[in-house]
Amino acid sequence: MRLRRRPRLTPEQVLGSRPVRNRALKTEPTEGGGIRVYAERRGDWWVRLLAVIFPIPRERVVELDAIGGEVWELCDGEHSLREMTRIFRERHKLTRAEAEWSLRTYLRDLGKRGLLGFVVDKRAEAGRKSAGKGEEGEGEQAHGKRA
Repeated sequence: MRLRRRPRLTPEQVLGSRPVRNRALKTEPTEGGGIRVYAERRGDWWVRLLAVIFPIPRERVVELDAIGGEVWELCDGEHSLREMTRIFRERHKLTRAEAEWSLRTYLRDLGKRGLLGFVVDKRAEAGRKSAGKGEEGEGEQAHGKRA
């Protein structure tokens, strides 16, 4: 089995990407404005085998604090990382660099855990490269893991 390499994204594509919550997850609000996220355990054969030997819970629980809850609510597929950075700059009186770095790091972590995916609009980048060539962009591509 060959693993596919992920395409390298330009900084412009990263800022234009739109985080999307994994629809397979259940959520509930917590006290203090946070969110509790429930992810069911994968059903792979080796996970089921380990569950016979070791006590593995049926679901994984991730608790997000109030700021994490704000980020989670903005991950609706409509807000780009650029827009989220602007919102956080205004709400929390941060510099652009602080807000962008914090969001990129946090979203990357949620993506690695399979809680988020990212929709990348390649049309804008492809449109810039092919200006005057009569080619169309590639459309949208989703990146991320599923729980």
